[in-house]
Amino acid sequence: MNRFAARAVVISVATSLAGCGFAAKAVVGSMTGGATGTGGAGGLGGAAGASSPGGGPGQGGAGGLAGSGGSAGRTGYGGFGNLPDGGSNSNNTEINCGQQSQVAMMVPPDILIVQDRSGSMANDDNDQPCVDAGTRPDAGRDAGPILIPPFGGTGMSDCGPNSKWSQVTDALTQVIGQTETTVNWGLKFFASGTTGGTCTVNDTAEVAVGPGNATAIMTAVSNAVPGSYTPTRAAITNAVTYLQTLTDANPKFILLATDGEPNCPATGTNQMTDDSAAAEQAVAAALTAGFPTFVVGIGNTGGDTTLNALAVAGGRPQMMPPAASSYYQVNNTADLVSALKTIVGAVASCTFKLGDPPNSMTNNDYINVLGDGTVIKKDTTDTDGWDYTAGGNTQIQFYGPTCASIMSGAIKNVTVTYTCVVN
Repeated sequence: MNRFAARAVVISVATSLAGCGFAAKAVVGSMTGGATGTGGAGGLGGAAGASSPGGGPGQGGAGGLAGSGGSAGRTGYGGFGNLPDGGSNSNNTEINCGQQSQVAMMVPPDILIVQDRSGSMANDDNDQPCVDAGTRPDAGRDAGPILIPPFGGTGMSDCGPNSKWSQVTDALTQVIGQTETTVNWGLKFFASGTTGGTCTVNDTAEVAVGPGNATAIMTAVSNAVPGSYTPTRAAITNAVTYLQTLTDANPKFILLATDGEPNCPATGTNQMTDDSAAAEQAVAAALTAGFPTFVVGIGNTGGDTTLNALAVAGGRPQMMPPAASSYYQVNNTADLVSALKTIVGAVASCTFKLGDPPNSMTNNDYINVLGDGTVIKKDTTDTDGWDYTAGGNTQIQFYGPTCASIMSGAIKNVTVTYTCVVN
């Protein structure tokens, strides 16, 4: 039968206001042995015997033996200043329990960018093409499988740094470069490929999800050009297929960046037919599969109703006031940088990796979690508090108002205390 002794190890996790990185070290209290006991006093000599008739006085009894010294006290734990009661612990069974250091790290999220590569991405943020004099005025609005070289002056859309494609590139460069150590980024185009296409979307990624991917993603974007239809349904469906191949236990998200209404229906011959309903179903299915979707609308999309529906179906609508839409609507590089940072903050702050327990006398199943010294309750409904993640007992995640308090900095320090398990 197990007996659970008092707290043996404290892991302190200091959170930052930005919620982008957490580290902590295990701390153990000092261990001080008890003082050696004082020897007992010697016994008193016996009283002299009474005189017998005609005899002399009796001889006094022998003195008692001196008492032996008390044994040294067992080693006990010093108090833990950051526990709620700051108390000490001297339970004999806790000798040598938890005298190891351990780092607790924030779990980096996996975010797959699903980037629209349709022809209209070469237009400006008002969705107007920029064309050479005397050439096609209608180029650039998903008019078919047309290769639109970026800023090439070939008679098609030539908006240079004012194109939506260029603005997306600049924003991704900034945000991914700043967060590639705390977010595992990946990239998937729709349609697939780098030199044009129609409605084809493969089930892989142009850049596999992983850490340190800023250079790889920028290279992929620089080598690609807008010039396809907008096969959103197929993009989300195949993004799920790809994410399901990842074996890490990190939380996973889709970031859909698009500038217009989905087309490329699964049936029929007209590729320009609206496919919004099927795209919404695909996003809802992704959420059911465990992959929430953030939706970013670039420029004048002409599809507010559809993008709002996609954002709600994806389970991560924009909630911060004064949000005018459920999706993140951006009109320039600065807007997109702000949206991307908000999204990163929303997914990167509330999951922590416990790792292996400090030693054989501790177990990740027996922990207490505190915020600024106050106990945070475990909540298996994932409403408000903490719970183990689906990957087992090596990670915990905070939910609801507790997560929001960590995000805002209202809770500045999170601590996890291990309880020794003694057989």
